Amino acid sequence: DSLSAARKIMWRLLLLSALTGLVLADSKEGHGHLDIDPRLRANAARIINLERKLNSLKKKLDDAEKIDPEGFIKELDARVTEVEGTHCGDKQFQCGGNEQECISDLLVCDHHKDCHNGHDEEPSVCDTSPAKAGNIFSGTSHWKQCLIRHDHVTKIVLTGSIRFKDFPSRIWVRANVESDLVVGNHTEESSFKAKGYYDFGHRRLVLFPTKEFDDHYSVVCEFNHGDAERADCHRIQADTLDECAELHVILQGHH
Repeated sequence: DSLSAARKIMWRLLLLSALTGLVLADSKEGHGHLDIDPRLRANAARIINLERKLNSLKKKLDDAEKIDPEGFIKELDARVTEVEGTHCGDKQFQCGGNEQECISDLLVCDHHKDCHNGHDEEPSVCDTSPAKAGNIFSGTSHWKQCLIRHDHVTKIVLTGSIRFKDFPSRIWVRANVESDLVVGNHTEESSFKAKGYYDFGHRRLVLFPTKEFDDHYSVVCEFNHGDAERADCHRIQADTLDECAELHVILQGHH
């Protein structure tokens, strides 16, 4: 930047001025060669070395600016919560803090502060971007049971979303779930339409196959990494709730 450039010029001018002064002084005394004071030579070397260190430090600071500290803290908090648990019921939301207050997940993001600290209405909790129509999430499905399949790419494309004023704690969504299945020496595309909802309280996206695709498996995704771009998903057999496959997805773009 301009400040750094000015600093470099200043150091160089100081060094040049000192060396020039020595040359002039040496010439006046009639010497035939440049005899630089060892102390000045050492100082010049130190200045050059200092400039190198400043450049190195500037690069490290520039690299540090590229890191999202807030995102890092959110992910760390999410991981701690995952390990410790929320101490709340399956249908409840943890308000945070030392009190371990729990409220119904139906009260989260309903435009009314039900937690004593208002955590249930904070922008980070009520972020609608995970359920935004047009989102394309992609990852690799790894089947553990229910079906015998090689690992394959699966995409979740959200085709529509709506949030009702009288039931704001959920966003109702429609989606296409597309998989590239490895069959023999070639790849076949398998897809189905799904509908479901996004639950703010659990940061959970739930997708059920529509009636005409009821032979497919449901998809449940949890955005538990502290952001809206990564989720841990499972393919679920609806009647038994067995977890058939794991799927870790990342937001690839918007449709």
